[in-house]
Amino acid sequence: MNKNKKTYQTARLSAIPNMASAVSKKISLFQQQHRKVVEDATLFFSTYPDEINQLKKLKKKLNAYEHQIDIIVKYKKEHGHLPAIAGQKSSEKYLDQLYRYEQHDKKQFQTLRQNMIAQQTKRYENIDHLTDNMLDLLNNQRIFSQFLGTIVLSTPLPDEKIRCVRNEKFKPIYIAGLMVALFEEIRITHGFKNRYLTQAMEDMFTDPTASFMDIELNNLSNEEMAAYREEVLKPIAKAALLLWIGSYSPEVEEIFAGDRYRLLTPDERSLLVSTIKEKSMMYLKSGIGIPPKRFNTHQEKIDYTEYEKAKLDFMLSFFNEEDPSNVELQRLMKIPVVYSSFMVSTKPDFDYRRIYDAYDTIKKSAVDGELDSQYSKLFLAMVGRFPLGSGVYFLNPETGSIEQAIVSSLYPDNPHSPICKQITRRQLKSMTQQEIIIPPANNIFFETARQLSGYDDEYFKLKYQGSFVWNANEVWEVQIPALDFWKKDGTRKVCTAPPPIDD
Repeated sequence: MNKNKKTYQTARLSAIPNMASAVSKKISLFQQQHRKVVEDATLFFSTYPDEINQLKKLKKKLNAYEHQIDIIVKYKKEHGHLPAIAGQKSSEKYLDQLYRYEQHDKKQFQTLRQNMIAQQTKRYENIDHLTDNMLDLLNNQRIFSQFLGTIVLSTPLPDEKIRCVRNEKFKPIYIAGLMVALFEEIRITHGFKNRYLTQAMEDMFTDPTASFMDIELNNLSNEEMAAYREEVLKPIAKAALLLWIGSYSPEVEEIFAGDRYRLLTPDERSLLVSTIKEKSMMYLKSGIGIPPKRFNTHQEKIDYTEYEKAKLDFMLSFFNEEDPSNVELQRLMKIPVVYSSFMVSTKPDFDYRRIYDAYDTIKKSAVDGELDSQYSKLFLAMVGRFPLGSGVYFLNPETGSIEQAIVSSLYPDNPHSPICKQITRRQLKSMTQQEIIIPPANNIFFETARQLSGYDDEYFKLKYQGSFVWNANEVWEVQIPALDFWKKDGTRKVCTAPPPIDD
């Protein structure tokens, strides 16, 4: 990959939003952009095969015309006159006719090819703009937490008919965010052996341990961050966004049989997975590919093609499980995919309490060898046991009341002690800009906390009916405005131990 004299645009880095309202608007924007990507893909899958066949037919006809014209012209040069042509009264008229046919089909060929290039450029630009907007919201822990939390809190309620459709659109964006964040954790703590990554990140960072995922301040310089985004983070995010783009192909729609969310048989599921991967790779190679560009010299074209092909091959690595050099990337991708199946589920039957099982599921899968143990450990430390955007009940030692809170930040110091925004006080709506850290001793999710709370079993049975968590989506933007919730003053308070139980 030729990186000589490569320069990067750093201007947009200074315009990354830092206000809650601006971040929410950004999320709405790239949700719209993702819909365009899906529309682009749907059109591509329906038209590309016919367009390619038409190009091949036109090319075959042009080659035939050229061959006949060459024979006739060569004969005239050798003999001084046109040859007699079977079935043709006038060889001259026949030659003129060949020229006209050739020009007509050449024009058709060029028009079709130019239209296909224009559509390819549009597809490339749409996914590129979407990725840029997403990466703006992966610039530090605070913005990243709001980015992922807003997605989770905006998902429809379990019984809403549009839930599967909406979550299907949320999921690629959610996975892409998690993949980029997990990649950053792995880069700093373990590193990667992938050839593209080692070459791309060689001498990229002044301090290789510096991260863009600090709480507030990004420790990377604008130059470092711009290079990192362009060479590494954007290809990773694009691969994640296009992971299931093949599901919009006619071949996959046929497997769905009119219902994208129905329960498939094992054979159908196996065929679905292989077909989606095949069509997603096809879209990445032919639908996106290497964007066309004008060059001043032939060497510029060679350098550009080599550079873009290296990035394209890297993105394709996420789909190619047969190449052993891609193992790291497959392991990286698998964890966010599993986690997203809980947080933005597209299953017709869904109980929101399942999201609290995600932590244990990934932990067990790592022990069983289904997920990478080191990567899983980093991921679980990032997301914690209680998912961002989930509802928590806790005993407030200041009032002795059991209050409600919503998990508001990632990267808890202890995965069992979520960082939250308290939304009730004495069980009435109340919210400040301070975050609270809720240890297990105060979180009634844990049986020990319930035993220490001073409330008897009958109270918990009547009040909570066996569910010691709650669905924060029910109050989101109804009782809890996003603008108020995401306002943080940067301070955090740890809940102290619950008051002693009176004898």
